[in-house]
Amino acid sequence: MGFHYGHNRKKMEEEFAKIAAACRAEGMPEEKIEMIHRLLLDILNNDRRFYVHTQSYDGLQFADGEEAEEGRSPLLDKFADRLSVVQMEICEWQRMDWIEDIDTPEIVIWLKSLDEEDILMLTLIVVDGMKQREVARALEKHDSAISRKMKRLRKSLEKVLPERLKRQYGI
Repeated sequence: MGFHYGHNRKKMEEEFAKIAAACRAEGMPEEKIEMIHRLLLDILNNDRRFYVHTQSYDGLQFADGEEAEEGRSPLLDKFADRLSVVQMEICEWQRMDWIEDIDTPEIVIWLKSLDEEDILMLTLIVVDGMKQREVARALEKHDSAISRKMKRLRKSLEKVLPERLKRQYGI
């Protein structure tokens, strides 16, 4: 399989002739029509470079008789350092990032209205999976104080929670 430049150039020129005729009929300036021709020619030349410089696996067999696989390409052995990159850590989830994952606007606004201690308390429950008693110990508060805060937060959240979520969670 090869790239037959002459044949493909002829097909491109025929296609361009049709495009140019339609553009001239619409009154397009000749400079723009020439730009279209250059674009089609650039695409043709890019395709030619791709087919000329890309090694095909069709019918390729290795010395041991095995069929070709992408991972066994001799190019990978020769150019592994150029074809490889160190995978950067895309995103590292931080402790408070659970807030950024919430996509209900009413809840986001509600969370922004809370003070730092309330956010910390919710983070201990949501992220760390602590119980109210453990949160009380961590914040050096009495269990009843945490219980009252949780009740207050539930009531204030109920006021801003959309009806669809209230129905969904049976509130």
